[in-house]
Amino acid sequence: MSSTSIALDTSYNLLVGTYTDLDALAHQPYAPTSGQGIYGLTLTKDGQLVEREILDALNPAVLIPHSNGTMMYAIVETIQNNGEVLQYNIADDSSMTLAGSFEASGKSTCYIAISPNKDVAIVINYWDAIVDVLEVDEAGRLGNVIQSFKQFYRPEDQWRQVATREDHWTNRQVGPHAHCAHFWKEWVFIPDLGENAVFQYRYDPVKKQLEPDTHIEFEAGSGPRHMAMHPTLDICYVSNELFNTVCVAQLDSSEPEVSKPRLIPIQYASTLEDREQVSYVSEIKLSPDARFLYVSNRGDNSLAIFKVLDDGQLERIDLVATEGKFPRHFSITPCGKAVIVANQDSSKLSLFSRDVESGRIAATGEVYEIPAPNYIRFFG
Repeated sequence: MSSTSIALDTSYNLLVGTYTDLDALAHQPYAPTSGQGIYGLTLTKDGQLVEREILDALNPAVLIPHSNGTMMYAIVETIQNNGEVLQYNIADDSSMTLAGSFEASGKSTCYIAISPNKDVAIVINYWDAIVDVLEVDEAGRLGNVIQSFKQFYRPEDQWRQVATREDHWTNRQVGPHAHCAHFWKEWVFIPDLGENAVFQYRYDPVKKQLEPDTHIEFEAGSGPRHMAMHPTLDICYVSNELFNTVCVAQLDSSEPEVSKPRLIPIQYASTLEDREQVSYVSEIKLSPDARFLYVSNRGDNSLAIFKVLDDGQLERIDLVATEGKFPRHFSITPCGKAVIVANQDSSKLSLFSRDVESGRIAATGEVYEIPAPNYIRFFG
């Protein structure tokens, strides 16, 4: 890229989640300080980050908006108690007001997915792999639990629940650890890092329930983490946290009445030059036009950039340093012209310009200090 400056068509509001209690987490951040909660920022047209407000919250680790544009979910991540999903109303000026909270049935809550009809939410609890299915009203408020169950496929005498976070650090695959949920046609996919599998459920929109269908086993030790669904191809991408790879999988909707895997791995692409180094895949995200895929590497401290080929498979075209330590999350502006990376362990956001045509990024030198950042969400 010929320039590292940024010129956006408009300014963007964004939220940044920060870890406020490092000792309450399943993992071990090495950030020099802890944050206060949710930081509301504005990214100006010329690439400056300006603070708008700070909302106190315990370890808000995932920020997901409802499609109505007036509700934001913030997930409380802790292993000391059951997690929560905080619900915020978003005002016209982008300020947020706490409107309620939902107490999850498990610990280290990490994800929420809303059904296509917007009347059901799936809440994922990483620590104990408990899946909550609950009602959602028209305003996006979370209601009664419809289902709650623990996800695993090994016989019960062949796995155990980790007891402490120190136990978890070295034994992440002795038991199940669900990570996220994605609706697709008549099914729901839930990757599980502990079970090395993507669990497949049938979703009944009338009963508003998940019915176990099958599971797709991944390479032993790979640790499936997050998914990105291609918007036009029957393709999804699964990040493997422990193997530093992305699995490209074909999605199959044929013979819907038959119970069979709907997610078929067709390619494994490395996110690093040296897969054996100590590093852990984190966020995975398609560009707004779905022509490129980005994956953050915690440890290598880089973003891997892949070109999406016509058949949905991947070709890695670049590996770019994130200008900080442990890039837990990143986000691309809706216009695709900028990328912000949350470097958790160096307590700073790094700003990159992005060439929409080539998909490549370059550091602008703009750094915004923010304690223990873990998630970035553009909205409004």
